[in-house]
Amino acid sequence: MTTGMARTTIRLAAAGTVAGTVLATALAGGAALAETSERGETGSTSAGIPRNFLLHEPQARRPVRYPGEEEWAISDRLGANLEVNPCDLRRPADRDRVAARTVVYRAPEHHSGEQLVIYRSTAAARRALAGLLGQVERCARVKSEGTVTKTWADPVHIGDRAVRITVQGYDARGVRPVIGGQRAVVVREGRAVAIYLLAGEYGKVRGSDFTRPLKDARKMAAKVCSLRGVC
Repeated sequence: MTTGMARTTIRLAAAGTVAGTVLATALAGGAALAETSERGETGSTSAGIPRNFLLHEPQARRPVRYPGEEEWAISDRLGANLEVNPCDLRRPADRDRVAARTVVYRAPEHHSGEQLVIYRSTAAARRALAGLLGQVERCARVKSEGTVTKTWADPVHIGDRAVRITVQGYDARGVRPVIGGQRAVVVREGRAVAIYLLAGEYGKVRGSDFTRPLKDARKMAAKVCSLRGVC
């Protein structure tokens, strides 16, 4: 049986728009993540990141209400791509990771991601964030099959450095918003980078789109300093 998530992914991908692909990729991209997920019953943890340390991790370990329509996945895979991936890289460009955990939630027309990556040094974490912002610049405007996907970053005052990243689809002229986009906040604190992402059928960009990612990023920027040697 095709689940609601799969139906949505197929419908958006078939639409042939960059914006649709952005959302469809986010919704479907959990397949590889699910293969490496560690569910609540395993009890394993990534080196340096305690069990249930991520904000949404405890909820991710509980059974979902509608198993055919929604899904959580948890992965400690060091080689996982950053949840924000403006240039659709096949593999991460950052280096010197020592620990990572990614928690994702997928449901029809919705994807949310929480990711914490700890690097070998503060300099490595700085380079990772700089590399991500370089992607934002390189792929700020991408045209495909009659649509334009725009990506941009705005600074926010969280941690040592933070940005909110907007991905939004527009018509062929790059003027009228079309369905599909992402809203994310990325924060660096010490040698850790945390990402909070929402992807859905966004249209017009609103400041309120970032309410939850901003709140979560502030919490993690404070919490991550409880890990030894991170800050």
